[in-house]
Amino acid sequence: MKVRSLLFSTLCMLAISVTFTSCSDDDDAPWNDEGTKVELPQRRIFILNEGKADNNNAGIAFYAPNRDANDSNNNFIANIYFKQNEKQLGDTGQDILEYEDNIYVIVSGSSLLLKLNAAAVEEARLSFSSSDGQPRYMAAKDGKIYVTLWSGKVARIDSRTMKIEAYVDVNANPEQIVENEGKLYVANSGYGEGTDVSVIDLNTFKKEKDIPVVKNPNRILESNDEVYLLSWGIWTNVLGEGYTFQRIKSDDTVESIAVASAFAEHDDTIFLIYSDWKSDGYEHIFSTYNTKTHKLTEGNFLKNAPQELLSSSIYGFNIDPETGEFYISTSDYVSNGDIYRFKKDGTFAEKFDCGGINPSKMIFLQ
Repeated sequence: MKVRSLLFSTLCMLAISVTFTSCSDDDDAPWNDEGTKVELPQRRIFILNEGKADNNNAGIAFYAPNRDANDSNNNFIANIYFKQNEKQLGDTGQDILEYEDNIYVIVSGSSLLLKLNAAAVEEARLSFSSSDGQPRYMAAKDGKIYVTLWSGKVARIDSRTMKIEAYVDVNANPEQIVENEGKLYVANSGYGEGTDVSVIDLNTFKKEKDIPVVKNPNRILESNDEVYLLSWGIWTNVLGEGYTFQRIKSDDTVESIAVASAFAEHDDTIFLIYSDWKSDGYEHIFSTYNTKTHKLTEGNFLKNAPQELLSSSIYGFNIDPETGEFYISTSDYVSNGDIYRFKKDGTFAEKFDCGGINPSKMIFLQ
């Protein structure tokens, strides 16, 4: 349960003891919007636009999925970070995470970890040293933020104080990181040559082992108490050599399941996309994987998708955990990207400009 929800529920119980006043559901408790320059609705989506490397043009866009902002101009704000803080986010927005009612952002090229409130107002920042290397991705657990660093380390950071508490060595160029059953799993890309996932015990904060996987592991997630990853391998569509979707079993053996270059998870189903470059654009192959039955089903989970999406470069793939809606972002790497929204059943809903270059990850505040 969210911290704000627990406090809200406690206040509700006190009110009920002396009156007949009732309180709304936990998810309706207000966010901390202290310092905001704009009024935002309860349901919020924040889009991290990476920008172009070395151009200092990363940004965060705000989107109201219900179109219910009191001022309709606030249903979409192209760069809400700049609007709220009157400064640029920095160079290369790499990762974004909502944890305990705060937003955390990694700005890789600027070597920063930012802590924002729920309205994208900055509260604190942490600068990484040159010996740390650039920060890449993060996971959160029990009041700690765990950040992968290109120096071959993972940093443990207190989410409240934003101070680094400890480091643990993994292997070269760690990318995405995920927590599962008291362990951290770290995909070590190794400049494209890495062949393992490191496992860290959260209690001791020491590396336990390395698990061999397909070359160049990058993306990683947890579903149904198991870990799944994407290796980008070499430039081929051969399973086990190129873009490969894998399952790390409970005995740490690894199963190669399908060819895929992007994935997202919802309700124990992993949705997979493989983007294959052709001379006239991209060709996308879709499939789904049930993490309870371990069954792969081939076939497009999108309905009536616009034709231009089916031949565009897919840059980001996110699913709203509350509604199950799909958000697929595209990029031409030089101008603002587009986001295609689909309903839970795959029906196309809308397309909109994301407000920046290279839209990647999105977070959903309910």
